Amino acid sequence: MTKSNNFFYKSVRVAAACAIAISTLFSPVEARVRNFASAKDVQSLKFLSANHMPVKVLVVYSPNQKNQNFVITLMNIVADMHDKGLVKQEDAFKVHVIPGWEMQEADYAFIREKVGAERVKKYVEFNNVYTTTDMWMQDWGEVGVVKLKSEKKPQTVVFDSNRGRDNAELPGILASFWNSYLLKNPSTHFSGGDYGGNIEVTPDNILLIGNTSTPELRGFLEKNGYKNRMAVLETDWLHVGHVDEYISVCPNAKAARGYTLIKANPRLALRLIKDSSLADLRAIPLKDYRDAMIEVRKYLLKAEVNRAAQKKRKNNEALPEDQKFGVAVLNYLELSETTSESGMELATGHMVRGSEVEEFIKLNLTLANLIDANLKKACEKISEVRKEKEGKLHSIISFPALFRAMYGGKHIAYIPGSVNQLILNNQLIVPDPKIEIMRKYIARTLGKMGLQANFVDSLPYHNLQGQIHCGTNVFRHPNKYFVKPR
Repeated sequence: MTKSNNFFYKSVRVAAACAIAISTLFSPVEARVRNFASAKDVQSLKFLSANHMPVKVLVVYSPNQKNQNFVITLMNIVADMHDKGLVKQEDAFKVHVIPGWEMQEADYAFIREKVGAERVKKYVEFNNVYTTTDMWMQDWGEVGVVKLKSEKKPQTVVFDSNRGRDNAELPGILASFWNSYLLKNPSTHFSGGDYGGNIEVTPDNILLIGNTSTPELRGFLEKNGYKNRMAVLETDWLHVGHVDEYISVCPNAKAARGYTLIKANPRLALRLIKDSSLADLRAIPLKDYRDAMIEVRKYLLKAEVNRAAQKKRKNNEALPEDQKFGVAVLNYLELSETTSESGMELATGHMVRGSEVEEFIKLNLTLANLIDANLKKACEKISEVRKEKEGKLHSIISFPALFRAMYGGKHIAYIPGSVNQLILNNQLIVPDPKIEIMRKYIARTLGKMGLQANFVDSLPYHNLQGQIHCGTNVFRHPNKYFVKPR
């Protein structure tokens, strides 16, 4: 993601040397010989999906960015998955921690205290050759398999997005750790649109990539395995500009294709806010967020009163001008999701006068339709690649989401973006939207698919214009599936 740069002098590496030495107490990872792959040697490239089983879960432990509680929670979730028998012994995996440059012995002691020394030893490993000021682990690239002219069998590969910054060396170091090839993005524009959060793939290997990516990257991917397998989705309306801000893909054994698309849904969020209790909204810990959601609820409930009053009027008397938009919104929110395109005129053409709440609602209804149009494009590409007959349904669920306007016509998640999550087999580590009715909706929806939502506080990331998927990455097994795509 394109978040705060976090530029620090390289001399911090010297100051961090003590912390690196301390980290070797925690089952250090020893580097292997690095293998390089030349772009000319590549026959095909395939990225791995969330349906593949995890081997290493990457995260930065950065006390300066105040993400300690998230990392501790992640470690405990992974440990619980193993201790509760949710992971077979042969499929065990670990959390791979990149230390923040500022980590001290007290931070390691804190980890031992909160996770347990034995659990740390079994389920956590620390990178003992690298520290960083950049906690955006998704941005440096992706993990996949590559078929080379010089190799008989496909090999694992670390794809370097060419982000640079303080993680410029990290993809090569990870390739060394994992005895993988290293393949670099040919684009030298250092574009945020080429980052890993803008490169997502379905389990049947259809690429979902944002239009903020560079033509050089898309051309390279088309040439090396993704020709006619790529859905280029609109991400230029987003401030960060990544496809993982509004679409994710999760395993689903009950779905015909073996997976489900999850979309960010502002219409759903508005419905849930209207139905939320005032007490639940007052429990939101952030004042601006709390006050805004209370005002949205008040507006929608008032529209409900106005609609009821209008029905009682004789001769179907027209609504006053200042009530028309609210009632139209209410009627629109109650429509079936399959009819969302019919609301485009309402969302983009209705006159709104002087209400910030109305502007906020109008914006989110417009973006809901934009998201739906891009999801439809993704589904059409999936059906085209799979040569499926027209009309075959896709497995799609919604998570509540709301966006706010930034400068330059761009937008960013207003509430923590629950779609931007970390998926580990049947456990989804989901940014907590901080509203009980939304948590219950997400948990219930996932539960129907045999998946479990683990809500975690993503505010250290959210406040810097990112979420949990942005702050993590996963090295997955190329030949093991939690749910094999069908």
